Amino acid sequence: MKHRHGIAATFLLAGVLLACLPVIYALHQARMQAISEKYQALDEVGLGLDRRVRNALAMLTTMQNDMSTNGEAPCSPADIVQLQQVAAQTQISIAALYLEDHRVICSSSDPLMLHLMLGPPSVKRADGIRIYADVRLPGVHDRSYAVMEKDGYALLVYPDGMLAPFVRSDLSLGLFSPGSGQYGARSGVLLDHWISPGAEAAESTHFVDEDAGFLVVRHIMQTSNTGVVVATPIANIDQRMAHFGKWFIPAGIVIGLSVLATALLLTRYQFSPHSQLLYALKKGHVFLLYQPIIDLRDNTCIGAEALLRWQYEDGTILLPDSFIPIAEDSGIIQQVTAQVLKLVERDMSSFLQGMPGFRLAVNLAASDLQSERTPELLAAMLRGIGPGCGQFVVEATERGLLEEASALSVVNAIRELGIEIAIDDFGTGYSSLAYLATYPFDILKVDKSFTSTACTEAVTSQVAVHILDLARTLGMQTLAEGIETTAQADFFRSRGVVYGQGYLFGRPMTAAELFEFVAANTRPGQLAIPCKLAAQKSGDTSVH
Repeated sequence: MKHRHGIAATFLLAGVLLACLPVIYALHQARMQAISEKYQALDEVGLGLDRRVRNALAMLTTMQNDMSTNGEAPCSPADIVQLQQVAAQTQISIAALYLEDHRVICSSSDPLMLHLMLGPPSVKRADGIRIYADVRLPGVHDRSYAVMEKDGYALLVYPDGMLAPFVRSDLSLGLFSPGSGQYGARSGVLLDHWISPGAEAAESTHFVDEDAGFLVVRHIMQTSNTGVVVATPIANIDQRMAHFGKWFIPAGIVIGLSVLATALLLTRYQFSPHSQLLYALKKGHVFLLYQPIIDLRDNTCIGAEALLRWQYEDGTILLPDSFIPIAEDSGIIQQVTAQVLKLVERDMSSFLQGMPGFRLAVNLAASDLQSERTPELLAAMLRGIGPGCGQFVVEATERGLLEEASALSVVNAIRELGIEIAIDDFGTGYSSLAYLATYPFDILKVDKSFTSTACTEAVTSQVAVHILDLARTLGMQTLAEGIETTAQADFFRSRGVVYGQGYLFGRPMTAAELFEFVAANTRPGQLAIPCKLAAQKSGDTSVH
């Protein structure tokens, strides 16, 4: 009983954790989303300031062009009237000026500015605009101004006034010089290390100052050599998230416990290999690769074997050995086979219609040889591709031949469709010479385990030779798979083997890659007629 109570307590604790973790994660994600949205809002403010500064620069350029072409002498009465008109048309500048040798000669307004010495400019831009920062007007000691000048004509601006349209209680705003690392205008809490001169301060960026408790956006306006800082307290976001959590954490725990109870019932089914495979078939997560089959007499590509693969959503690729037994045990192997044949039809129809002599091998599972539906599926594939398009081979393993009566019926029905039968993995499993005498096989494949030892001193080195002798006696074609070296290819070629397959010639590839491979590794017109007919015309009786 204690053991059962312990298990129950464990599940209860797991339920609480499962309930809390999603809520905590949701809160975290909500906070990150809130930060992201706040950054966007700060960016908008920064870009607004950027536009305001650029508007001032554009206005200066326009004023300079107009004043230079009005035909009036600088600081003449008519020229001063035009300066006054410029100042009256904008909310950005306080006054329009004319300078000579860094000195104010005339102004649109305050006579106190006349003959005001500005000193050397703080910034000289490539477009000819010069900026004088920290300008102090006579009699006004508590404010700092800036003058933007081009070819003598200038605008007097109050930098803090540039910020005015954007000032809010929850925002800190600043204009600064990236070169000097000094603020030219500021509103709210602004820290010096946010604009410290250096490479980092010359870049636009978002960052969180955890120590000060601020989200900060720093934006560098390349057109004006000016920086903008917009910041807001993190506490605003934390308060919002705390309010959110007060309501949703308890509710999340209750919901999480309910979900746990349901999950315990559904997990075994939903995450069983059988269900995952069904889902993969439904979502199209299975696909085919094609490994070339080579005519060893001239190293041309005369066919390919279709190889099934299952790709998980995380990108992991599974080979058939890991999931075909699952399909057979759960009774869905025919669904897998039907999907394979549909993929063959989709991938190869157009190609085979132009290459009727191309041999395409398709693997059948052991259970497929016991099902009368298998010939129907193959017939449907042939109809979809078109009559006379391609030479098809079905590869069957010895395990599928154990039920002799039913398997023989299926094998004969397949051959009546004009499809050849190959015995795969011969000698590696349920080997019996009776199979070769009972079933009308066309091709015997030499397993790669024997291919790899054929040219060595291994104990099994002569097995391949005996298999070839057996196939020759029975009048069967032979195909050596797993050829990886030239020596292995030469070994089988010298013993009359016509077909070879392996990494030496080509790895499994997509249909598109196969088409390119065939084009590069066949003679013109080689596959324009069926393989059998081609063999008869060439007089080679070893191929049928």
